[in-house]
Amino acid sequence: MRHLTPYQTAGAFAALFDRTHRIVFRYIRAVGGAALSAQDVEDMTGETYLRAWKTRGRFQGDSESALGWLLQIARRLVIDSHRKRTRHPISAVDDLESVIPVADDSPEDAVLSAEQDRTLWGLIAALPEHQRYVVGWQVKQIAAHVNVPENTVSVTLRRIITRLAQSMQTEKEVDHAH
Repeated sequence: MRHLTPYQTAGAFAALFDRTHRIVFRYIRAVGGAALSAQDVEDMTGETYLRAWKTRGRFQGDSESALGWLLQIARRLVIDSHRKRTRHPISAVDDLESVIPVADDSPEDAVLSAEQDRTLWGLIAALPEHQRYVVGWQVKQIAAHVNVPENTVSVTLRRIITRLAQSMQTEKEVDHAH
């Protein structure tokens, strides 16, 4: 009888997807930054799972390893996308989806919110990769993945969030000065 790898069956792979798809989406958004539209991020997330499904027979490891495996696939997709854009640059067009107002918001609130989102994602994209690849992970997951104490992760995350908040405030002050 053939031994199945942990995610060989459709049910096990579906459970992996349910548990990790938000993390993979946020990771791609953080690593890709403002260069990726919301649709690009969705497409890359789907492509990540498609590639994982096709190569699932070669995967060996536990659930934490599976997340790392998925993020490695996602990272390669973002890098490939960046390479294609730099070889064949396209015009810089704002992501129109991010400025379409939500029914409950006024148009002004929707535009302001979209601008804040773009600023935040730009600041996250400017972080060193080792600080942004864990967007959406829980402290326990990060600690296990990088093999450091949870307290160290918590302190580092607080520092990153403080820097991001200060950068957002600086961006806001610069915008108001102009």
